[in-house]
Amino acid sequence: MKLLKSTGLILGLALVVTAFLAVGSASAETTKLCKVNEEHCSKANTWSLFFENFKGATVSAADSSKLVMPGLFTVSCPTGKVAATLKETTGALTGEVAKWNSFSCAPSASKCTLLPPKEIETGYSATVTATGGGNGSFVIGGEPILIAKCSGTSPVTTCTYSTAAMKFTVTGGPGGGESKNPRLFTETLMAKLPLASSPFCPSNATYVLSYQLVEPGSAVFVTN
Repeated sequence: MKLLKSTGLILGLALVVTAFLAVGSASAETTKLCKVNEEHCSKANTWSLFFENFKGATVSAADSSKLVMPGLFTVSCPTGKVAATLKETTGALTGEVAKWNSFSCAPSASKCTLLPPKEIETGYSATVTATGGGNGSFVIGGEPILIAKCSGTSPVTTCTYSTAAMKFTVTGGPGGGESKNPRLFTETLMAKLPLASSPFCPSNATYVLSYQLVEPGSAVFVTN
């Protein structure tokens, strides 16, 4: 009887360990940027990861980035890009945000800009993870900062905001031009950095970005 109990216990432990290893293996699957929407992206359909291999940009009039500052104004920029250089690791794709900028911001009479402290080699981390169905998430880490500066106001308005991390949804797509490309979207609440801001800037602001994904290609799905 003792032998049977011991054998049963050993078999039970073996099943638990096997299940644990299977879960660990599944969670460690490498994220891939795929040319087609397939659950496990084949080598032939996997986009190669070169410099600035993950880029969102404004393509149509519907694309923009803006910082909504309640009680003050909204700085809205119809032109811009955010680009990351990623590398393949076990699990998520990781790397750094190589470029992040915006142009032609409104209100134009106030000569406003909306930028991180450094447009190139920002120092922020980038992570892309598959979430299912060809979609994914793109996270900018390292406490990203955005500065809304309007030099045409009197006095000059400078509002600086930060967040622990900024998460974007990545909607995979087949490509095919304007409004058909895969998309990046975020609506992130950010907190004011008082020492780097004008006193009348609101304590919180919301950053909204909706860009089309243009690199590594017009058709991109986030898979494993």
